[in-house]
Amino acid sequence: MSRHHLRHDKTCLNCGAAVEERYCSHCGQENTEPKESVGHLIGHFFADVTHFDSKIFTTLKDLVFRPGFLTREYAAGKRTSYLNPIRMYIFISAMFFLVMFAGSDEHEGGMKDESEHATNVYRQQVADSLRYAAGEAGGMEREDEAHGEGARFRKGVDTVWLKDSLRRLFNIEMARRLDTVEKMKAGEESMFFSFGSGGKIVIDITENKYQSLQQYDSAQARMPDSSKNTGIFGWAIRRAVKMKEDRGRSKIRIEKNLQHTIPKVMFVLLPLFALFTGWFYSRKKYYYVQHAIFSIHFHSFIFLLFLVVLLVARLIENDAWKLGLSGIAWLLVFVYLVAALKGMYGQSFWWSLLKGVGISLLYLVAIFATIAVMVFWAFIWA
Repeated sequence: MSRHHLRHDKTCLNCGAAVEERYCSHCGQENTEPKESVGHLIGHFFADVTHFDSKIFTTLKDLVFRPGFLTREYAAGKRTSYLNPIRMYIFISAMFFLVMFAGSDEHEGGMKDESEHATNVYRQQVADSLRYAAGEAGGMEREDEAHGEGARFRKGVDTVWLKDSLRRLFNIEMARRLDTVEKMKAGEESMFFSFGSGGKIVIDITENKYQSLQQYDSAQARMPDSSKNTGIFGWAIRRAVKMKEDRGRSKIRIEKNLQHTIPKVMFVLLPLFALFTGWFYSRKKYYYVQHAIFSIHFHSFIFLLFLVVLLVARLIENDAWKLGLSGIAWLLVFVYLVAALKGMYGQSFWWSLLKGVGISLLYLVAIFATIAVMVFWAFIWA
């Protein structure tokens, strides 16, 4: 900046402290004239943007390619050259959730219904074809019995020799199995949950056995204690019967939008991960806040990695390739964790690997417990 913009008055306009040099030593504000030209304002803008951009690139480069380095630098007090860990986490996670929740629920539902209908039509066609093949085999077998062993049957230019009825029996059995698929899918009592696009928990409940809650309670009362539905499963089945009675249908779908819940849950999982990490290292040498910064940097890498995975997956149509890409990403997460533990805490590779396994197992338990709580919450408030 040119020197003529400095104020002659050495009193800071922001906090009132004395300014000895160009910047206030108390609040850091530059002691320049409040009236600026357009050119000076534009110069400030580009200076701030380029400074911020250089911090982003430097921080992300070290985050990705030097696991544990940023946490070690932060613990050593070297913080001005890098983005603040919390600010970086909020920025990256916000970009991730923005891309993740950008899907269209209506499109997904329509595609799912069309796919299910196409599957049912195809299954019926296969069953019909098998029945026809079975019937044709039976007719040829009867003709075989009438004309003697070794008779030949022609269809177009092909000649079919039938020596036994195994093919007919196989076709009949396959047709019978395909006929019962829908019955097997429906069952008497079933409950499935999944995560839909847009951050939703989807719970599908089928209850065909009981018509009312009174009928269910009466049946349970007659059963021996060893056969009764108890615990959380018993509560869930009873709740399903109650919903069936209230809504007048046996198949119920519950959808709970978690777009605003998942980011909040992460602020619970982050300190838990830091706690688990702290259990594996000396409390005399490391403080919890250092593990917390490590957790923030680690989760920032996870969100950055899966942001790239989400964007790449949008370009891939093959589901098998998408599944493989997701598996590779989770493997990279574990490799990064081990490398980050080694980079931050300075222990050997094998110690870092062993502790990485322990931390991962504890964290998986916490994640599954969190998912169970979210499913229970969605179910109880359905």
